[in-house]
Amino acid sequence: MKRSKYTVRLLRAAEDDFTEAVLYIAAQRPEAAESLAQRIEKSLKSLAVNPYLGRVPKDAALLDLGYRYLVVGEYLIFYVVEDRTIFVHRIIHGARDYLGLF
Repeated sequence: MKRSKYTVRLLRAAEDDFTEAVLYIAAQRPEAAESLAQRIEKSLKSLAVNPYLGRVPKDAALLDLGYRYLVVGEYLIFYVVEDRTIFVHRIIHGARDYLGLF
């Protein structure tokens, strides 16, 4: 039985986060930047098939908003699932104080 795919949409902030992360790393290590981009893209494709793959956050505020997150290297991909669409809100370095960004 084939699973039906969900649509994955990156919101503007997530697109900006993704671009910023890749450019920042590329300034010093272009190969590492390409690897990160590929790993993030692969994770987003996995979400299209398995939208509940990500972890449930421990923070009550994020949990109440329906967020889930994936860990990709040192980055966290925050998203919500609504109907058949996955909305990626942020792609943030894990060392960052991200709670104030939502």
